[in-house]
Amino acid sequence: MNENKISKDCIHCGICSKNCDFLNKYKLDLAGFEDREDLAYNCFMCGKCKIVCPKNIDGKLIAKKMRDKKCAENNGKIPEKGYSGLLLEKKNYIFKNYKNVDTKKSQLEKDTKGKSVLFTGCNFLSYMPQTADKLIEEMRAKDIGVVFDCCGKPIYELGLNDESKDIIKNLEKRLADNNITELVMVCPNCYYYLKDKIDIKMVDIYTKMKELAIGKELEGEKILFRPCPDREEGILLNSIKNSNKNISVECLNEQCCGAGGCATVKEGELSKSMRIDVKEQISRQKLSTYCSTCFGFFKSEGIDVSHILSDMLEVKEEKKSNSLINRMKYKFYREK
Repeated sequence: MNENKISKDCIHCGICSKNCDFLNKYKLDLAGFEDREDLAYNCFMCGKCKIVCPKNIDGKLIAKKMRDKKCAENNGKIPEKGYSGLLLEKKNYIFKNYKNVDTKKSQLEKDTKGKSVLFTGCNFLSYMPQTADKLIEEMRAKDIGVVFDCCGKPIYELGLNDESKDIIKNLEKRLADNNITELVMVCPNCYYYLKDKIDIKMVDIYTKMKELAIGKELEGEKILFRPCPDREEGILLNSIKNSNKNISVECLNEQCCGAGGCATVKEGELSKSMRIDVKEQISRQKLSTYCSTCFGFFKSEGIDVSHILSDMLEVKEEKKSNSLINRMKYKFYREK
């Protein structure tokens, strides 16, 4: 039975526990975690454990395997409480909007070639609406439209595999129906989740902005919180550096902003403590990130934080309404 375990090569060195507040809280290493199905939904799935593990064991995969099993044993439904709002919104994303795929220019020219569109994801709109509006405007001026849709990652992470497959299938159909051949990805989570799941060209926002000469080039030192999905490959960070040759980056000792893996439902206090840890690391200096969810969560903690995109577009993000209302508004967005 041990040969089937993801953690079968664990040497019990304890490095993962020292680097993960979740594992440390429950006095576990990754092998111990795999024996605790009751904690399947408590893991933030940030990937820090894999980064530090000498045997390359991935706690994300352990949590996902246990969540899959729990849902499979419960007739394909999540057996835990606290996710009804998320499921209602994201199983069939209720705020999707494909009315702005065509720009006025492409409509006038009756353009039939494949289209490039901005794919914002959900939380970019939730936490950074002013930056979103500016980016949409700049992209539209370059004949790039925008779609508002959800990648489905939260549904996948909860263990609802049939639903997540349907989300991908339906997303691909909507893209094909609208003759979309390139997605310009804003959200790190959407980018990494979709890049091996959909058959369409994807380019990150920083590469596209450089190509189109959009935004100013940043200079100086940035104290950076890297979003979870980009820490291993660093594709987006490298793109940011390529677009901003005169910045230097100091990366923090990151875990998670507290939003990952939908774990805040179970671990609200632990989620907050992760942000407090970041607050202590930066010691009143300004923090930068390139994930809108991280931006929103850190801002809610009173941390002086900015998003690289906001800086490049010279937007000062001021919160005017709550995140749900912000997402909702884009369902009705139409090009002016």
